[in-house]
Amino acid sequence: MPRFFFHYRTDDELIRDEAGSEHPDLEAAEHNAAEIGKAIMDKLAGEGGETGMPRSIEITDAEGHELLYVVFWVGPKIGAVPGTPITPASVH
Repeated sequence: MPRFFFHYRTDDELIRDEAGSEHPDLEAAEHNAAEIGKAIMDKLAGEGGETGMPRSIEITDAEGHELLYVVFWVGPKIGAVPGTPITPASVH
């Protein structure tokens, strides 16, 4: 099973994943990165941290080749501003 590495990037720093973890394929690694992003945002929100700044998980393979970037941030709650149109989410 391939090993993927999940490096966390903010505007200020890159925190490298030195251990990595095994996943059956890149799609499974992408789902793992999304879960990591959600956990990071939940922790920041619970601590009163900045959640509106875009951050990313950079997925690389064992050789260090960049495979995928998962970008995340917390936006306004749906219905937070009356009359604001809602655009459906899309998955790539």
